[in-house]
Amino acid sequence: MSPEMIDKLSKLIAQIEKKHESLEGVSAEQLNASRLSPEPLLNELVFSMLLWESSIEHALRGADRISTDLVDLNEMRVCTPDELSAILGSRMPRSLERADRLILILNTIYERQNALSLAGLKEMSKKDVKEYLSSIDGLTEYATGRVILLGLGWHAFPLDDRIARLLGAKGIISAGSDLDQQTQQLERGVRASDALQTYTLIERWSQEQRAAGRSRSGGTRRTKKPTKGANS
Repeated sequence: MSPEMIDKLSKLIAQIEKKHESLEGVSAEQLNASRLSPEPLLNELVFSMLLWESSIEHALRGADRISTDLVDLNEMRVCTPDELSAILGSRMPRSLERADRLILILNTIYERQNALSLAGLKEMSKKDVKEYLSSIDGLTEYATGRVILLGLGWHAFPLDDRIARLLGAKGIISAGSDLDQQTQQLERGVRASDALQTYTLIERWSQEQRAAGRSRSGGTRRTKKPTKGANS
């Protein structure tokens, strides 16, 4: 990030902090999401995939629906995409693509570990964790970043298109760059000690911007047709 971009980010963070004296965290546990797995890292990964290109409201509703309709994540991984999409509900953004990705992710983890578990990540280096997660078909960089930052407490900045568009419009990241380059900009520009607080504020701010946009438009924007298996 350029000095100008860092300055714009600092001003935005100051505005958000001024508006909110305190903000609840955005991890699955802090949001009181329905526990989808007894294992915190796997729980965070699945919830992060529900939040990706979505909203906290939709993610929480999706987690509740899964907990109500399915016994556990093992039952979820043997669902068809259509079945899981129906459970998530028609109002969930990119519902079929999200369902497809979740099933791919869970089955990849199961095939590698012979169990649905990410407990081994705690014994790995950050580099190895990133390589492991990046190689899971269907898992987005945004969800990977949330597992690293919120689940393991390491430096990362979760970014998806919805947040990137908002930050790009503010001149905080390069609007014309791809998501990977934008993520790298933020990870270089935000100090490790500030990453958790900065991401929490930006995530909450993005939710407010989404709600304001829906209020202005008076409806729900159509989403693109899902693409199977792409990591983005």
